[in-house]
Amino acid sequence: MDKWMAMMAIVCVALLTGCGKSDSEAKSAPDELKEDKAVTAESTEVKEGDEPTEVADAMSEGFDLIASKWKKTPINVRPKGAKANIQDFAQAFCGQYSTYEPNKKMLKYLADPKAYNKEAEVYDVFSDVSNGYISSSLWTEIDRFTKMCFWNRKNGHSLVGVFIINGFENNSESAFMFYDYDPKTSIMTPDLDVCQVVEKVALDKDFEDYALELPQKGKDIEVKLYSDNGEDGYNITEKTLKWTGDTFTLVAGK
Repeated sequence: MDKWMAMMAIVCVALLTGCGKSDSEAKSAPDELKEDKAVTAESTEVKEGDEPTEVADAMSEGFDLIASKWKKTPINVRPKGAKANIQDFAQAFCGQYSTYEPNKKMLKYLADPKAYNKEAEVYDVFSDVSNGYISSSLWTEIDRFTKMCFWNRKNGHSLVGVFIINGFENNSESAFMFYDYDPKTSIMTPDLDVCQVVEKVALDKDFEDYALELPQKGKDIEVKLYSDNGEDGYNITEKTLKWTGDTFTLVAGK
C-alpha cells in the first residue's frame, strides 16, 4: 500500500510539472506573437520615396489598356465651341482611357483649371490652346506623362498626336498614337498610316530607346534615338519628321 501511494505521488508530481510548463508557454505566447507581428510590419513597410506596388501595377494596367486598344477604338469628341481645340481632344482621349494616371489628372484639370493644384496632385498640367498643345506630367524626376497636340490637315480634318510614357525608377515604357479627326462626324479615328511613318523612324532596331518631342510651337516632330555608349550612358541621335500638311516625312540627312 505504501509502495502504491509512493507511485501515485510520483505520477502527480510529473503531471503538475507538465501542466506548469504548458501554462508558462501560454503566458509567453502573446509577447511572442507581438514580436512576430512587429517583424512582419517592419519587413512590409514601404520606405520613404518608394512607390507602393499597387500604384505601379495600376499605372501599368492603364498604360497597357491604351497600347492594346487604341488602334481599334475610335473616340467621340464633344467640342465646346464651333471648332474643336486641343482641350476638346484631350477631354475625349483622356475620358476614353481615364484609368491611366496622367489622363486622370488632365481630366481633373480640364474640369476646373483655376482650382487645379499641382502641388497637391503631384502632376503639372500645361495647356497652350492657341498652339494646340497640352501635357500632364508627374511632378517628380520620374518620366510619367501624356502629351498631345494637333495639326490642321489640307482636307479640313485634324491630325491629333499623343505620346505617353509610364516611367519607373530604372526603366520606362512608351507609346504614341495618331488620330484623324473629322469635324463633320466629331470622331477621332486611329490613323495607322501616320503611325507607320513614325514607327519607321522611332522604332529603329539599331537603337535602344526613343522619345518623341511633339511640337508646342512649329509643326515638326523631333525624334530622339538612344544608343548605349558602353559607359553607363547613352548617345543621342536626333531626327526630324517634317509636317507635309497631311502626314510626315523624314528630313534628309537626319
